[in-house]
Amino acid sequence: MLSLRNELTSLSRTEKLFIFFAMLTGFCIAGEYGIIRPVSQSIFLTVFSAASIPVFWLATVPLNFVIVYLYNHFLPRLGPLRMVAIAAIAIVFVNLLCVVLLPIFPQFIFFHACWKDVYILLMFKQLWSMIHSTIAASRAKYIFGFIFGVGTCGAALGSLVPGFLAPYFGSTPLLLFSVPIYGLLFYAYRKAYYLSGANKLTPSIAAHRTSGNEGFLQILRNRYISAILILVMFMQISVALVDFQFCHHLELLIPSQDLRTAYFGKLISIINVISLVLQFVGGFLLIKMIGLRNSHFFIPLVLCATAVGQWMIPSFAMATIAYSLTKSVDYSIFGVLREMLFLPLKLDEKYRAKAVIDVFAHRTSKAFASFLLLGLEWLVGSQVFSMANYLLFALFIAWLAVVAFVFKKSEFHETVASE
Repeated sequence: MLSLRNELTSLSRTEKLFIFFAMLTGFCIAGEYGIIRPVSQSIFLTVFSAASIPVFWLATVPLNFVIVYLYNHFLPRLGPLRMVAIAAIAIVFVNLLCVVLLPIFPQFIFFHACWKDVYILLMFKQLWSMIHSTIAASRAKYIFGFIFGVGTCGAALGSLVPGFLAPYFGSTPLLLFSVPIYGLLFYAYRKAYYLSGANKLTPSIAAHRTSGNEGFLQILRNRYISAILILVMFMQISVALVDFQFCHHLELLIPSQDLRTAYFGKLISIINVISLVLQFVGGFLLIKMIGLRNSHFFIPLVLCATAVGQWMIPSFAMATIAYSLTKSVDYSIFGVLREMLFLPLKLDEKYRAKAVIDVFAHRTSKAFASFLLLGLEWLVGSQVFSMANYLLFALFIAWLAVVAFVFKKSEFHETVASE
């Protein structure tokens, strides 16, 4: 704690202001999503069903590809600040469109469900690319956890809005909260941008105007970035499988749309409180005590324990525990560990290759989970919800093997964590 206090007192006024506005940006991104996600998912289950979730995940793949391609294509021409402005306008517009369309065309929620899963990653990716361009690697293990923690506070508070207001005002009107929140978000991002090193990137990136495929090519050329991609995919496939099981139980137990929105909002708030506690363990104590390599082993072992619990005690309560813990780890410990792995990359890679991993690969991983679930459903029918545990066991074994391989290589040694 003494070294942490010394690190914070050594920051300049500009650095402290940058961290403040970066935290405020993360707070707004997570807070808005904390409101939108329970609303969108509850309406989706009403219009469609939990059985439609694998098809929905597959549908996100082309949207992911288009968004990442356009981002990498226009980033050199427009720069990070304008890209954030365009994304913010698009997010608010789609949410307002939902308020108008959903009462007369409820099937539009399918597109919104896909869109909200893409835009949250795009916004966080742009924030973290700016943070990586500003905060030195030696300070990352002290500061990243706090930035994640403030974002988690936003998510916890935001999810309370549908948790308490949905039964009184309905689910759809809550989408209007995007307007004021994204106004504040853009103000905070703009302030942080001009205080950071990111505002110096635009001329550098623009000098090398490459195609929208550049982020994908960077991953193919760099084994280290490819390794990050694989770890992110393992995490997201496991989240998808647990999410699938939980939504099946939720749909059966709470058939009322607005009550389901309220329950889901309160649960997400609890998950974010758990994540907040884990932020500081994952962002500071865990890495400091056992190192980056062992921390990556720790995650699949913990998640494997939840799969064992669901296998031994198949119930809604256990599915809720597994869902809560998996989401909490993804939002906290894994998020910090993942961002630590991006520190050695070049500035251009932190924007383009990171966009592919954080947006395209992050959500496309669920397409793999969809193929697995659809294939399993073809074999066992309605037993797919319980049989998904066996997919989780196989995934965790492969995950541990990849971590062992990655950190065995000299170029993957945990130099970042030890700086």
